[in-house]
Amino acid sequence: MSRCRLRKSQLTLVCALALWAFSANFAAAAPSVSTAPRPEKVTTVGSLRVERYGAGSPAMIFVPGLSCGAWVWADAVKQYAGTHTVYLVTLAGFDGLPAPVGNALDAADESLGQLITTEKLDRPIVVGHSLGGFLALRFGTEHAALVRGIVAVDGLPVYAPLIQMSAEQRTTTATTIAAQMRAAPPDQFAAQQKATLATMISAPADVDRVAVLAAKSDQRATADYFGDLLAADLRPQLTKLTVPTLEIAPVPTTPQAYEGPQAATSSMAERQAGYEAYYTSLFPGVLNLRVKAIPNSKHFVMIDQPKELFDAITSFVQALPR
Repeated sequence: MSRCRLRKSQLTLVCALALWAFSANFAAAAPSVSTAPRPEKVTTVGSLRVERYGAGSPAMIFVPGLSCGAWVWADAVKQYAGTHTVYLVTLAGFDGLPAPVGNALDAADESLGQLITTEKLDRPIVVGHSLGGFLALRFGTEHAALVRGIVAVDGLPVYAPLIQMSAEQRTTTATTIAAQMRAAPPDQFAAQQKATLATMISAPADVDRVAVLAAKSDQRATADYFGDLLAADLRPQLTKLTVPTLEIAPVPTTPQAYEGPQAATSSMAERQAGYEAYYTSLFPGVLNLRVKAIPNSKHFVMIDQPKELFDAITSFVQALPR
């Protein structure tokens, strides 16, 4: 897969989606696969709502993406609560929570640190999807001594469609798109989000469920988080990301235009290698990085390929130094 083709297509996507439809790229998966057991404890830590399950070390903290609640990680509870203490968090402004005050990403980062401190966690593993993946990477970069490992599920250190922009251009783009998202009529916002979700999740029934659940999140908070995400770029600080890091790269079943004309005749293994090479290129200076491409999956890997996703996370966790 040609990196330049991928970037060109993603920049085209910026123009095509521009407005609020961007939010669907980071909307959460609905609990259509399963429903998590009743949490043993629900509390508020900083700006986060926190659900705790199970027992065991190392603890695992799961962070959902934009416009979602802890239910995106329902299957993770069933997968890991028997051997790990599992924490599912929901960011302020999502899933019916009040919107955050001030910079939402800063508040989330600080709150993750508070969670580790108040629960007296010994270097937990932080797992995030999309926006949550970015937050996990950011936390690992800024607080490497507090964590044992980082897993980002299609969450990157810089928003890929804007990778060729300067910092000033990203900020301008982020400000414009966030303002448009805030101003969109709610019904139009929801309709555009659902239309984009249809390109991000394989099963139409799951798209319907995601759209209903995502609508519980505050529109302004969604715009604020997304604007902050668009403007961010962790790459200059990535040399501080010294803990083991796993990046999950979904590979759609059907070759995409950004992969170039050769993709139509390439094998899935060749396409996986292309995705892994591209994702790796977004982590300059990170030595302890593994990129795992998961075939036949769109952005919501936990819906499209949950077994493959959890197999990859489990292998990563088992290989971590104790």
